[in-house]
Amino acid sequence: MPQKLRKTLIFNQKWHRRIGLGITVMVLFLAGTGLLLNHSPALDLAKKDLRSNWLLDWYGLKNTAPTGIQLNGQWLSHPGGQNLFLNDKPVADCQPPLLGAAQLATMLLALCQDGLVMLTADGELIEKLSRLQGLPEDADRLQVVEGNVLLGSPWQTYTIDLDTLELTGQPFQEEGWSTLGPVPSALSIQLTSREDLPGISLETLILDLHSGRFFGTAGVLFVDLIGILLCVLAITGLCAWNSRRKLNGGR
Repeated sequence: MPQKLRKTLIFNQKWHRRIGLGITVMVLFLAGTGLLLNHSPALDLAKKDLRSNWLLDWYGLKNTAPTGIQLNGQWLSHPGGQNLFLNDKPVADCQPPLLGAAQLATMLLALCQDGLVMLTADGELIEKLSRLQGLPEDADRLQVVEGNVLLGSPWQTYTIDLDTLELTGQPFQEEGWSTLGPVPSALSIQLTSREDLPGISLETLILDLHSGRFFGTAGVLFVDLIGILLCVLAITGLCAWNSRRKLNGGR
């Protein structure tokens, strides 16, 4: 009997030691990230956004290079978020994407997903006409021809009277529509460094690392394995203690 207990004790101690050494780094990592998450409100981790390009790319939120349309030496663009920009100044709410822009006399026009924005030359909002106010639901292009504002869809071209919102059908046009192009590099840097752009909170990153979700299904399964090995570590430790106690006469 003592010989069998000694073998059991040696077996449990050997595997207890191996498992313990093998998962030490992960246990420390999980304990550290767990402590940070436990004190997240005090540390304001949810309010600290990370905008590293590789991190945003990993989460599928990478900020692409802004594009826009130049009108009278100024750039109308929609570089992300919910704002339309005139150069580096937010000028109106605009559901992305920016579909087109044009200039009518001294007024700037921008066609967004949710409506037509009218601005002064300085970027002051005059009015925003929504789809609910009569804009064609399928309008996805814009141009100004001889003082007439044209809206286009894949199947129809309209002239819109901005005062009465009356739509008049026109012969279908395939050319002349405003198109977006890359903004100057200096302006691009200003637009992509804004604080209102989507980011990943530090709390989210730590939580995803702690749970393994940062690395997808494989990461979650790996953390599950660490949890199982911790259970095995506890069992082998308990068995080793019990075998040693029996060899020592129950002490």
